[in-house]
Amino acid sequence: MKTLSLLAIALVLGGCSTLDPHNLLSRRIVAAPVAGSPVPSTSSEWKLQALDAVWSTVNEKYYDPKLNGVDWKAARVKYENRILAAASDDEYWELLDKMTGELKDSHTRVHGPKQVQQLQNQESQSLGVGLIDLGDALVVSSVHPESDAWWAGARAGMTIATIDGEAALARYRRLLAEARESSTPWARTRGAVRKISAGEVGSAVSMTFVRQDGSEIRATIKRRKFRNPPELVSRVLPSGFGYVRFSGFVGSLEGGVVSAIAGMKDAPGMIVDLRNNGGGSLAMANNLGNQFLAAKARGPKILTRTGKPITVAFIPLMKLDTELDGIGSNAFSKPLVILTNENSASASEVLASTLQDLGRATVVGQRSCGCLLGYLGYADLPGGGQLAYSELGFVTPKGKRIEGEGVVPDIEIKLAREDMVFGRDRTLEAAVAYLQQKTPSALTAAKPPLNANLQ
Repeated sequence: MKTLSLLAIALVLGGCSTLDPHNLLSRRIVAAPVAGSPVPSTSSEWKLQALDAVWSTVNEKYYDPKLNGVDWKAARVKYENRILAAASDDEYWELLDKMTGELKDSHTRVHGPKQVQQLQNQESQSLGVGLIDLGDALVVSSVHPESDAWWAGARAGMTIATIDGEAALARYRRLLAEARESSTPWARTRGAVRKISAGEVGSAVSMTFVRQDGSEIRATIKRRKFRNPPELVSRVLPSGFGYVRFSGFVGSLEGGVVSAIAGMKDAPGMIVDLRNNGGGSLAMANNLGNQFLAAKARGPKILTRTGKPITVAFIPLMKLDTELDGIGSNAFSKPLVILTNENSASASEVLASTLQDLGRATVVGQRSCGCLLGYLGYADLPGGGQLAYSELGFVTPKGKRIEGEGVVPDIEIKLAREDMVFGRDRTLEAAVAYLQQKTPSALTAAKPPLNANLQ
């Protein structure tokens, strides 16, 4: 039922995407529905079989034999009748996923056939508007430049007053209450955002955006397909410090990220921006950690159901007590800052927490997702869906659990609507200021730019 990749352990986060709905998580589909495989003859038959497969797979193979303290039998009783009575296939897959949410697990997820296809194509179907709840208002965090919202004049920092005639914040809060559970309250918000933004291509939503001066933009925004290829940005900032940002821990980016780090070896300090990075390969996270270490060091400890390494054909896939090898004199040895936010998840949290624990990096920004479990592939389900279930747990070199907690920044920066309006990146500014303090002799005469948003 499942295909394993021996080249990269997927720590890919299911559902803890960035608050920008158009920015899909970088993830690797290692198992896909097999063309021509037998399909049960009736809808009721495959739906029951898929439900059985999800429940039994989690029950028998979940990394924690105590299932996070959840009564998994009771979870099935709670959802079974609703799942099997779903009015549509879309509702069926949503409810099946919601059942797995009872585990309060960031990685154990069910995807219906439509989601599987989107992930394989590295695309999303959405309004192209990122949303964030700042407490007193629902605020635009980003706007895709190819979206209807952009051409209507919507920009980051604007509030959203109404959605289809309903008060926007009230609608968001209602959808949040209905969203599936996840590892942290902030991880759960993704479900509410998807309910607003995602949907069938061509379907429309009427929205009222409010500018800083109180004037309004009323527009009908259609959902479109957006391509989300892996992205890498690297540059030397005006302050002289190196800056590297990449969208996910995926093989196609690994060589470029390593080269970018190596190419800025002489910089007086470096910033690795993991904001909105949804994770990916554990192997890549460890490799990037090596670039900042001259000698061997302890890595995260991996937890499994049996307390022993998972094997394929009797060959262990990994050590439970991991080690970072370092790269000797070629390592970047200057001060290092890692940027995080609530959307920094999974492998991002591995890298940030490990280097923080080792005293090698200072973390600046907001607390990370708290979404650090891992799976080794997808299990195919009758009906064309897929199940990801957590086979791996993690604790940091110092024994801290990140799942459900997140990486706590050494320097916390609170988000403000005004920063979004004026394109000010105070997290990046704080990172530059910190590095300037750590490297007083460096050529850092340039002030951190107020308009320094590299997102």
